[in-house]
Amino acid sequence: MTLKEIDEQEFSSFAISHPLFTFHQTKEWANLKGKNGWGHCYVGLYDDKKLVGASLLLFKSTPIKKKMFYAPRGFLIDFDNMEIVKEFTKGIKDFVKKCQGIFIKIDPVIPYQERNVNGKVVNENINRDELIHNLKSLGYRHYGLNINSHKELQPRWVFVLPIEGKSTEDIYSKFDSRTKRSIKKCQNSGVIVEQLKEKDLQVFKSIMEHTSKRRGFLDRPVTYYHNMIDILNDHCKIYISYLDTNKAIELLTNSINEEEKRILQFEKTKESDKSKQGIIKSKELITNLHNEIDKIGILQKEKGNKIPLGGALFIQYGKERTYIFGGSYKEYMNYPSQYLIQWTSIMDAVNDGCNIYNFYGIDGNLDKDGEMHGVYEFKRGFDGEVREYIGEFDLITSKFYYAVYKIAFKMYKLLKRVKIGNKEE
Repeated sequence: MTLKEIDEQEFSSFAISHPLFTFHQTKEWANLKGKNGWGHCYVGLYDDKKLVGASLLLFKSTPIKKKMFYAPRGFLIDFDNMEIVKEFTKGIKDFVKKCQGIFIKIDPVIPYQERNVNGKVVNENINRDELIHNLKSLGYRHYGLNINSHKELQPRWVFVLPIEGKSTEDIYSKFDSRTKRSIKKCQNSGVIVEQLKEKDLQVFKSIMEHTSKRRGFLDRPVTYYHNMIDILNDHCKIYISYLDTNKAIELLTNSINEEEKRILQFEKTKESDKSKQGIIKSKELITNLHNEIDKIGILQKEKGNKIPLGGALFIQYGKERTYIFGGSYKEYMNYPSQYLIQWTSIMDAVNDGCNIYNFYGIDGNLDKDGEMHGVYEFKRGFDGEVREYIGEFDLITSKFYYAVYKIAFKMYKLLKRVKIGNKEE
């Protein structure tokens, strides 16, 4: 078997039908990463004239003047065929070394164990320990079965909702009561969700900037979001939730009319404790509804007819739609609009013929005291399953330069944390 560089078209034709394919192994993703200083190439493993494995390789120069390589969510090979794994490993190691690379990182989308919606292992006798052992025996350095989502480039733990062959009614029926309640609250409060046009990108940028300050992470410049839309094109979808103040006032007015009709019905019946109590409750509710109309009216005068509440960015490629990130304004948290955004996106994914709706990263610590338990709880409310992947590996081509690089990388991470800390101050 021979590993060699291949062209973009040959790679794309092979990749799109591979079982381990994700949007990370596409020409669009390579071009997007190119905007952030990454070079790229494609390699393929041939058995005689047949292409039996391939990968997108990203590479970047390090502070020590050597290159690091990364096969995002790769390689696209049959990891159960050890002959192919060995030949691909041998070929890629030689290729990276010739290109002045000191290591190549991989993080394949291979589940380590089967888990259910609550994260419980479905079958304890099924895991990928043998594959991990085999990779380590070939020289791969395993980062371990981490549960902390911040320790790896791509999340080792994700939450997915299989939607193949399901109707939107079937999917909605499996949501938990809090999720349904939150969706209905938004719908009954005048919240709408629209897909963003690039000319309005600053709306999303402002949401993410606010969220980054509130939650303590570094936001990206607006050019990053423009690049995503320009390069990923229709594969990139951004949804924004708005409070439609006119619709909100209309819904509140309709509720007042309904309560006034209810009072008339009570008054037509014979006087009783039940009718008296009903009139009192309806009048109290009408007062509250008028107060809400007044509040919405003030908001409308201050901020207009459509007030942004939150937003989320998705990537759809092949039969999978993936939620990448999102944010919300703290002052409008009484409108749980992220629930409505996700539900709108799920319905669109079903209409687009997707098989998987990927909520993406969660922490492996699913306990209530876990640092990111709230993120997991939010995603679990839509039903689905926890997926735990085998993790991250480095295939080292130079032990000396690899050790130097690891020290330099630790310094970079430290400076990044200091920068975040300074921003929070």
